[in-house]
Amino acid sequence: MFLHIGNNIVIKKEEIIGIYNIKSIKDTIEYKDIINKLKLENNLIKAENIEENTFILIQKNNEIKGYISNISSNTLSKRMENM
Repeated sequence: MFLHIGNNIVIKKEEIIGIYNIKSIKDTIEYKDIINKLKLENNLIKAENIEENTFILIQKNNEIKGYISNISSNTLSKRMENM
């Protein structure tokens, strides 16, 4: 099954490690570290000019990637439940 996370991006449900509310984690050292690492590795996908609501972490082909979505983490979680 696939999860639509906005901006015409869909990801496989099986690849998802976690879905996080950015407002809740944005000031943590762990979030800052992983965002910096993903940026350095060019593995952070974010559409331009969106409100950053949710951080989705996935593992695809033994590679960790991160997505920033404007859709709320609650909405994405509900979509996952309905799959």
